[in-house]
Amino acid sequence: MFDATTLELLMMGIAGVLIIGFLGRALARKTSVSHIIWLMAFGILMGPILGLVDRSLLSNYLQLVIEFVILIVLFNAGLNIRLRKLVRNASRGLLLSLVTFTLTFLAVSMTMYFLFYQIIPSVLMGLIVGGISLSSVKKKGLVIDKVSPILEQESTIEEPMTIILVLILISAVLISGPSLTLEYVSGQIISEFSIGIVLGAAVGMAWVPIMSHLQRKKYEYSYVASLAIVFLLYIIVQVLSGSGPVSSLVFGIVIANGEAIFRSLKYKHSTSFTFTKESKNFNDLVTFLTTSFFFVYFGGLVDIKNYTAFVIGIVIALVILLARQAGVRAALVKSDYQPKDKAVVASMMSRGIGAAVVAALPISYAINGTSYFIDVVVSVIFFTIAFNSVLLHISLRDKGETKNGS
Repeated sequence: MFDATTLELLMMGIAGVLIIGFLGRALARKTSVSHIIWLMAFGILMGPILGLVDRSLLSNYLQLVIEFVILIVLFNAGLNIRLRKLVRNASRGLLLSLVTFTLTFLAVSMTMYFLFYQIIPSVLMGLIVGGISLSSVKKKGLVIDKVSPILEQESTIEEPMTIILVLILISAVLISGPSLTLEYVSGQIISEFSIGIVLGAAVGMAWVPIMSHLQRKKYEYSYVASLAIVFLLYIIVQVLSGSGPVSSLVFGIVIANGEAIFRSLKYKHSTSFTFTKESKNFNDLVTFLTTSFFFVYFGGLVDIKNYTAFVIGIVIALVILLARQAGVRAALVKSDYQPKDKAVVASMMSRGIGAAVVAALPISYAINGTSYFIDVVVSVIFFTIAFNSVLLHISLRDKGETKNGS
């Protein structure tokens, strides 16, 4: 049982997270400071600065917290993927995603290897910061309608891809050993992810008609049932030696695209199998609470005396900026976008929840050479958001469209 003082501090912490989460987003609409910065700053204040939260205590629960956040983030990412839209606009958006992600991954990995001469940590860092954040392209009060579709498509692809690729590499590191062959390791990973994909799709297909019935009968908070299913699915897949995160992503994709999938299969049904707006709004609330908590938690894990990590973060952010500029130019070289539109696309380089959650993942599994990752990635997130805001302001000012936003 908690004593009265501990309970009071816990309740104050929860209240603080909720208030900062709300105020951060409110301030983000009026300023150029992202809510992510406010949340991490609150965590740093509560932990390393004031010492109200023990960093070692946070580290003890790190793996559990990461598993939970990855489930929510990937489920939410799946719900944001619209297969018809993705296929229809695949050529340019997919090209932009692949080019920018690959260039960023290679540039950051080579920079890290030059600094530390460690292959696995270097590749991991390149993957962790390879993709832009979905939240960074959902700007309020900014006139970027022309480029919003391609940016949303890019972030929809890159954020889950970042998490999945890091999980693959970590799985390979954990499975591999001196007596194991490459074929065995790759076979284990393929098996793990195949189980996640198959069970995620199967459960999703079975759940879509049930979910539709619950929504049609207007059962209150029917979304909670879907959330419960994804938690159970995650546990079952993990028990079966599959990938729980992959199953969560696939499950989200299936129920978000239930109507399109069943129609393509020529399945006759008299009611809609669409994920309703009310359910989507409830999911956004759950995601808001989860990510707000995690960014505060993430900030509490920072070692504010690790100045070297801070400088490395600045270097990586600059590398990301250069790679982003080159990638956008290459991917949109013969597109219909005007130079000023391309400048807006090139400015969108913020890293967010995807980078944060997988930065802590190698540490939770005690991967050698990754103990400083959280400190570096906090710096990367801060400076990519700062560079993003400055470049976007310049791009929109040049277009005569500048408004306050985040």
